[in-house]
Amino acid sequence: MADDLATLEARRVEVAAALHELRMGKTVVEVWRDGRRLTYAKANVDDLKGYLSELDGLIADAGGAVNNLPRRGSMRPMFA
Repeated sequence: MADDLATLEARRVEVAAALHELRMGKTVVEVWRDGRRLTYAKANVDDLKGYLSELDGLIADAGGAVNNLPRRGSMRPMFA
């Protein structure tokens, strides 16, 4: 299911907020994904980070800026 950039960015904000709540001590948070309610607890922090990374990739592929930063080009090593 290909989502538009605005939907992906809205989901990213929601997931980042859920991750923040867990890291600040809240025991359970809810996130909606594809019409389903997902419940995350402290034990699921890595799963939530993975979903956040997945959304970052989808946003970048859709031409959006992750964390409001533009995509940067590839890096080339320079030797002096």
